[in-house]
Amino acid sequence: MYSVGYDAATTDFFHHRRAASHAAFFLPHVRPGMTLLDCGCGPGTITFDFAALVAPAEVVGVDIEPSQLRFAQTQAADRENSNIHFSVADLYALPFSDNVFDAVFLHGVLEHMQTPVAALGEVCRVLKHGGIVGARHADFGGFLLEPAEPPLDRFVPLFERLMVHNGGDPMAGRHQLRWLREAGFDQLVVSASYDCWTSTPEETRRNACFLAELVGTSAFASQLIEAGLADSAALARMSEGFIAWGEHSHAFAAEAWGEAVAWKT
Repeated sequence: MYSVGYDAATTDFFHHRRAASHAAFFLPHVRPGMTLLDCGCGPGTITFDFAALVAPAEVVGVDIEPSQLRFAQTQAADRENSNIHFSVADLYALPFSDNVFDAVFLHGVLEHMQTPVAALGEVCRVLKHGGIVGARHADFGGFLLEPAEPPLDRFVPLFERLMVHNGGDPMAGRHQLRWLREAGFDQLVVSASYDCWTSTPEETRRNACFLAELVGTSAFASQLIEAGLADSAALARMSEGFIAWGEHSHAFAAEAWGEAVAWKT
């Protein structure tokens, strides 16, 4: 289950992601003429960047959530991209033949899956021999938030508990190397990076508003309440706390990510 949900604020947060910032570890391996599959593509902002890099070869973006793909498809029509296609698909049962893609990219998707090795097995199946996969997944054990006075000190633990409740893994970033090996990949290169959410005062305020809405009125907040992990009053206080945090002179937040590049032999 996708713990953060598909609210407008979450989609807007993902809309700021680009290949240069969120796939930098993978870009040296992406070349013109490579067919590429973007798994869990969301609104498609990273997918569009891949399409420009591999043109004229085709890029396919798949996601299990139709509303995300409607946004991506609208953007594709506006841009008149001829080498990009989006479709609804389950990562456990990809609707493609064996050995058809030169490259597969996964970003922030395996951490929400109960059996990530099975999903990576599907990735391996559709990847050509000699093909390459890039995987980048969050690790909330390294999430940085400052200042994190009560009630904001509860944010990361609540996120972790909800992900576990939903069958996910909040420490996926450190586990994906093992998952890739168990899925049959044996040639791997690993790295790690951080996304800073507070590079400018404007970015700090924008992300503070996102976090305030996330814990205040979103599907994420509803899931926390339904799971008995928090009550509405506590989440309202946290939401107010994030708005105040966004105006703090030394507000800092950064998300940790594990990265891996692997080849199918």
